[in-house]
Amino acid sequence: MVCGKLPSEVFSYPFFNDEVPLFRERNTRKTIGFTDEFDFQNSELLKLKGFIFHTSHCGSTLLANMLGVSKSTRIISETEAINGLLLSVVFYNLEEEVLLKNLKTIIASYLQPLGDAEQVVFKLTSWNVFFIQLFQKAYPEVPWIFIDRKTEEVVKSLSTSGRGFVEWFYHPTTILQNYFLGEKRQPESIEKYLSEMVDVHKNCAVKAPFGKNLLLEYPSFLNEFEYKILPHFGLEYSEKELQAAQEIKKWEAKSFGKTPFPFSE
Repeated sequence: MVCGKLPSEVFSYPFFNDEVPLFRERNTRKTIGFTDEFDFQNSELLKLKGFIFHTSHCGSTLLANMLGVSKSTRIISETEAINGLLLSVVFYNLEEEVLLKNLKTIIASYLQPLGDAEQVVFKLTSWNVFFIQLFQKAYPEVPWIFIDRKTEEVVKSLSTSGRGFVEWFYHPTTILQNYFLGEKRQPESIEKYLSEMVDVHKNCAVKAPFGKNLLLEYPSFLNEFEYKILPHFGLEYSEKELQAAQEIKKWEAKSFGKTPFPFSE
C-alpha cells in the first residue's frame, strides 16, 4: 500500500479512517510497505505516549477529544489499519512474529512528523483490548489506560446504537463470536451477548500481566484529566489547553457540530 502525504487536519476528528502516510520525504521519496524493514529508533519519529483501551461507549472518544486540544498531541482514533490487522488474526491465524512486525510498522507510520505534532496517543477500538498482550509485547514501556463503565449502562447504550460489535451478533456466521467468547458460549439474546462481550473486555484489561497501566471508571475519570491521566502519559498541557479540554466536556463527543452534552450545564 502506498499513500500520499496527508494534511494535519485529518487527525482532528476521530473515525475518519483516512489511510496512513506510508512514506517519509527527504531528498527522495521512499515508500514503505507493511512487510518492509523500518527504522523504529529513527530520531525523526514522534514520541509514542500511550494507548487508550476501553469497554465501548464509556467516554473514550471524549477523552481523545480532550487530549487533542493540544496541537502538539496527535490523536489516532480507532484506525482501520490496526483493526484490519487484528481481524486477520481471527480469519488467518497469523504468526505472532509477523503480527508484531506489522503492528510496529503501522504504529511507526503514524509517528512520522506532520504539522505541529510532537507526540502521539492511540485511542483504540474497544475490542482491540482482546489483543492487549500483543501491544504490551510490542511496546512494553509505553503507558496504557483502560476505561471501564457499568456493564448494564454499556449494554443499554450499545443496544440503542446498534453498531460496533453489536453487528457481530447478527452476522450470518458466528466466527467473531466464537473467537472472542468461545464456541461453547452461544448467547440466546442480544442483551446476554452484549453483557458477555463487555465482561470479556474488562477481564482482558484486568488480567493483563504487565505494563504501565491505569484503570479508570466512567464518568469519574473526566475529573482526573489533569492530575492523573496527563501525568500517566507523560504529557504537559498549558493552562490554556487545560481550559480548552474542560470546554470539550460540554459537547457531544461524536457529533460533527457542537451538540450540547445532556449533562452539561
